[in-house]
Amino acid sequence: MRLVVRMIIILLAVGTLSSCVSKKKYDELAAAKAATDQALAETQANLKQLQTEKDALAAELESEKTRLNGEISTLRNDLNATKGQIAQVQEKLNMTQAELDKLKAEINGLFAAYADSGLSLEDRDGRLYVVTETPVRYRSGSAALTKEERDAIDALAEKLKAHPDVKILVEGHTDSQKFKADAGMDNWDLSVNRAKAVVKRLVRAGVDPKQLTIAGKGEFMPAADNGTSEGRAENRRSVIVPNPDLGKLKGN
Repeated sequence: MRLVVRMIIILLAVGTLSSCVSKKKYDELAAAKAATDQALAETQANLKQLQTEKDALAAELESEKTRLNGEISTLRNDLNATKGQIAQVQEKLNMTQAELDKLKAEINGLFAAYADSGLSLEDRDGRLYVVTETPVRYRSGSAALTKEERDAIDALAEKLKAHPDVKILVEGHTDSQKFKADAGMDNWDLSVNRAKAVVKRLVRAGVDPKQLTIAGKGEFMPAADNGTSEGRAENRRSVIVPNPDLGKLKGN
């Protein structure tokens, strides 16, 4: 009887132990499943977030692409417009050069008739000069004209009166010698006075002052070497430059 009771107790103990082991394993599996479910849920959430970000980036990329295409189109249009403007400017420049060439030819034709009066027209480094047989020179520090120079200027006056549409610029020049500190004048003043002497002579001879312009260049446009007496004498001069009215070119 005791043996039977012991066997029953042993069987109950074994059954209880077996039951305890199965519950522990179950709990472990349940915990593992819960962790797996949580990891799966997190992964799905991350995947959804990544998909949302991907969609947002795709939309942003498409928007940026559209914007860049718009800018490229605008730049292309601006470039084409600029090319058109450059072409127009070049056309205007060509027209202006043609007009200037025409004016130069007209001036050359006009002054070609001056040869019989001792006057001619020369092109020096792209500038037109009226040249007299007797150059307009001056003594050092002086703006006085000689008789020969006055006669040449009077001859020019007759031509200018016959062609009132012709305008000239009279430039006065000096050598590089400086005035004394108490002289009350410098080379700028002297160059203007030399040009003024020519213009006053022309006006006294009947030329319309509207045809005349004065410019003083001082010592800064020498025609010869100021290091020699001969060069300085050549630099003490007045020159006459055709001064056409280019106003009609402004509308081109």
